[in-house]
Amino acid sequence: MIDNHTEVALSEVIGFVLILALITTALSLYLVYGVPAQGRENEIIHMGVVKDQFVEYKVGLDSLFTNNLVGTTTSNTFSLGTGGGYTQGANSIIPIMSPVSSGGIFMINRRTTLPETLSITSNSYITGTGSFSVPLPAQANFTPNHVYVNISIPSSTTINSTGNYGLTVNTSKWIATVNLTPKITYYTDYIPLYRTNPCPITPNGTGILMRLVDTGEATGCLLPVNQSKYTGTDLTISITKGNIITMQNFPVYPNVVSGRLYTIDLMDTSYGLNPVTLPGDNIGLVIDQPLGSVTGTGNITYDFGEQPSYTNPPISLGAIEYRADNNYWIPQTYYYQMGGVFLTQSDGSTTYKLPPEISFTYDQTSKISTVNINALAITNPSGGSVVGGNSPVQIKTTLMSNNALPYAVGTANTRSIRIGINTEDDQARLMWKNYLNYTARAANLPNTVTGNTTTESYIIINGTSLSETGETYDINVIAKNATYSAMVYGVG
Repeated sequence: MIDNHTEVALSEVIGFVLILALITTALSLYLVYGVPAQGRENEIIHMGVVKDQFVEYKVGLDSLFTNNLVGTTTSNTFSLGTGGGYTQGANSIIPIMSPVSSGGIFMINRRTTLPETLSITSNSYITGTGSFSVPLPAQANFTPNHVYVNISIPSSTTINSTGNYGLTVNTSKWIATVNLTPKITYYTDYIPLYRTNPCPITPNGTGILMRLVDTGEATGCLLPVNQSKYTGTDLTISITKGNIITMQNFPVYPNVVSGRLYTIDLMDTSYGLNPVTLPGDNIGLVIDQPLGSVTGTGNITYDFGEQPSYTNPPISLGAIEYRADNNYWIPQTYYYQMGGVFLTQSDGSTTYKLPPEISFTYDQTSKISTVNINALAITNPSGGSVVGGNSPVQIKTTLMSNNALPYAVGTANTRSIRIGINTEDDQARLMWKNYLNYTARAANLPNTVTGNTTTESYIIINGTSLSETGETYDINVIAKNATYSAMVYGVG
């Protein structure tokens, strides 16, 4: 028999299977390409946020340091991971359609096993190691610790009502006048005149009538007479700052006597001249009123001495560090150290996003090289802290101390200096060497050498070499050491 019946497939089933295949293909393509791309974008954006947070952190610490706000705390928040915060849209309700959230680790002083330190060795003028004086008039090449005025009164000199002596010490900003000033007391005395006639006309036009009962006279007169009395001589000082008299005839030594030497320190805080006396000021001395054998001299005294091999104790720098655990973007590490913001990537390279607080300048006119060092150190009460995850953390940082290193403050205080950064991180050593070398070259700094050892990157800056006296003092080192205490807290 011949079956004439023809079987026909169900087109609905085939169409449904094809639709499923298309959906599966689309989802697969999205999972393979779309989700990683979205996750990569999220992590790139997040790392940009982290960079901005480190910049904000640096600005906050710089503000504490610049304004010397010792004891003041600043608070900053850092994002440890994407946390799904950048995944938006309808597909985010299906976990498999969203990128895996990335996390990170936030650390305080855990960058290296051994502490990273800053070391400074120099041939410099160092305060507290000696002193020397320069007679006035002279130029103050450094900030004066003392400006002395010495008044000598020999024993043969008679201190009396006519003995006036004065000298003036001045700069372009202030004038100090020192005088030997006799003290004269003026008063009115009355002379009695016994008579019965009317009282005579006195200098002021009137007589004074009185009754003298005990003498039996009916009337009498008192005649006023001007009198004066010498009561001693004071050594006084008058101060003028910016054409304004701030102190006038102030007795520093009352009732001076012959046979003594009297000294006045114009840098005493009582006179207010110390803050306005700067390196480079010319300080003059002029005798205004000579007096017999009385002599007046002056000198600038500096409380520092030359140290051919001064070494500052190594300063432990510490660091605030964030290590990203990225799933779709290259692993990156940002850290703050010594006022700089640095980036380390998985390829081993280390660069600085913001430079650290070591800078150089060179004055072509004076031929003086200036070295600025702000050693901003991070400490932690427990020695170090580690927090991981993808939730935000809060960092509270307190400025604990802010002190200048003991270099004499002046136009030039150093013959030669060596600055070294000690770290066991090979890439960090290379970065520090490149930074020191580039910064010195950009400033056209003469006589410099940069290099690396197995533990340190360094720069050596020498003064101008002379055939007879060796290196001259043509380097000005300005250095400070500030210490911060940082604590990390979880936010959520």
